[in-house]
Amino acid sequence: MAKIKIAAAADVNADKALKVSADGQAVLVAKGGGGYCAIANKCPHLGLPMAKGKFENGTVTCPFHGSKFEICSGKNTEWVDSVVGIPLPGVAKKMMAMGKEPTDVASFTVTQEGEDLFVEA
Repeated sequence: MAKIKIAAAADVNADKALKVSADGQAVLVAKGGGGYCAIANKCPHLGLPMAKGKFENGTVTCPFHGSKFEICSGKNTEWVDSVVGIPLPGVAKKMMAMGKEPTDVASFTVTQEGEDLFVEA
């Protein structure tokens, strides 16, 4: 595995997930869990980017269908909850999920060396 520089620590804060590239793969990195965390910028529901989604309390919300993922583990905490921010009733959630089961998003271990942040890929 190769270590890939993704950002300067000074560019990452606790209020927003930063979209970066790790060897051509889009990644979201943020402060969380007492350090830095990163997940793939690709919602497993339809493969859409999550960079413009809401980031709060260590969770990223997919801006398209409301699925939520923990930034430090990639764990799915809510599956297809809305459409572009408009909440869906129960039966509509099932229809919008299109038969796909809740799935975690890929996560990456972030290490810091000096002022630089790295992931393994």
